[in-house]
Amino acid sequence: MSAGDTVGPAPAAVIELNNPRILVRDFTRSWAFYTKVLGLPPVMGDGTPPYGEVGNATHFVGLFLRSEMEPELGPPVTTQRPDNRVSLVFEVPSVDAIHAHLVRLGVEILAGPTDRPMWGLRTVHLRDPDGNLIELFTRLPTPDASPT
Repeated sequence: MSAGDTVGPAPAAVIELNNPRILVRDFTRSWAFYTKVLGLPPVMGDGTPPYGEVGNATHFVGLFLRSEMEPELGPPVTTQRPDNRVSLVFEVPSVDAIHAHLVRLGVEILAGPTDRPMWGLRTVHLRDPDGNLIELFTRLPTPDASPT
């Protein structure tokens, strides 16, 4: 069956999104990036490879050491691709404050704080140590529709 075939969606009780998981080359470096640089608290694990989760109880991302997946799934699934296949999006209280913090830490910023009215967001973009695209955003205030 191809992606274009239409037979209807799978029943919600069968497929349920759990969490995004990133296969990382250097678990310790990635754990430090997500917990210390971005400041996401650990949800599961203490930074010891091969697996841990960061975020909060309802919104989290798993980090899994890529080399531990290779014996199970093989290189075609676990080899890093050169194109952008994943984008992780995190809401932050202030894009400008986190941007300043990241710059102080020497993190390379791909696109600095930018208002994106079509998205209703102010964003900043960067990459994690494995090259995954990270978007941090703060919601833009909604215009007051009532006359002043």
